[in-house]
Amino acid sequence: MSFISILSEPAILIITAFFVFFLATVIRNYKKTENRLKSVYEFLVSLNKKEISYRFQQLDEFMRENSYTNTCWEDFKKALIFPEKLYTASQQTKSGSNYTPEIYLTVDSSFFFNEDSLVHSKINYKFIQAMPTLLTGLGPFFTFLKMAIAFTEVDLSSNATGNSLNGLVANIQVAALCSVFAVGYSLLFMFFEKILYNRKCKKYYLLIQKELIRLFDVCTSEQFLLDLVKESKIQGVTNEKILKSLPDDFAKAVSKSIGEITTPYLENILYSLNKLNESMDKNSGGDVVDKLF
Repeated sequence: MSFISILSEPAILIITAFFVFFLATVIRNYKKTENRLKSVYEFLVSLNKKEISYRFQQLDEFMRENSYTNTCWEDFKKALIFPEKLYTASQQTKSGSNYTPEIYLTVDSSFFFNEDSLVHSKINYKFIQAMPTLLTGLGPFFTFLKMAIAFTEVDLSSNATGNSLNGLVANIQVAALCSVFAVGYSLLFMFFEKILYNRKCKKYYLLIQKELIRLFDVCTSEQFLLDLVKESKIQGVTNEKILKSLPDDFAKAVSKSIGEITTPYLENILYSLNKLNESMDKNSGGDVVDKLF
């Protein structure tokens, strides 16, 4: 029996058709997922961490419009903290700059953006996982069906016994090949499916997780509360120092302002009195008091 004649058997053709259909379904779904996730990744790459607070609305609109990220993005936003600015003593010692990200993430991004939320829930992944089992199951099904048909065609009469046995053996051979092809197609399907999944799906949802970690600093709720306590203590000490120094500073400021304002006026008055005295001396011919003695 030639290979072409084996492939032309109806049972093997049906198994082959199922294999091609399943593989085409996987390629189509994974390609669609790749395009959607790739667009998200490219948009995240275009964002700058220092500008994320100003472009957050743009990011929010993009994520909500994408059908692959709209659900998990809404949950992700609930884990974000939006303080105006939070400068803590620990962060200032760790970094010499004054820049502190304005948006914090309290839960790791992989909790929201993972293979379950970005891939499995979008492509009916359970059905894809069942495809190898279905292919394997077609093998025994057609094997026993072919054997049952072969036994019904056996003619035990003396004239046709030889031909019947030859036909039975050929049908049993085809029946066995049905299981072989089914198992082989199942193994090939699992091999190609894993490669396609890693290249088209897993690659991009891992990159999305990485970019979100780059854009948002992770700060747990406990750490955030600790930072608030530290900041409140720093503000309390600063306010206490200001209140203690306020009377002295106020007195110094008042005395300084009075001195700066009154001194020029007094100098002008003294200068005017001196001029007036000189003019009176000239008009009277000298000091009146001196003439009396």
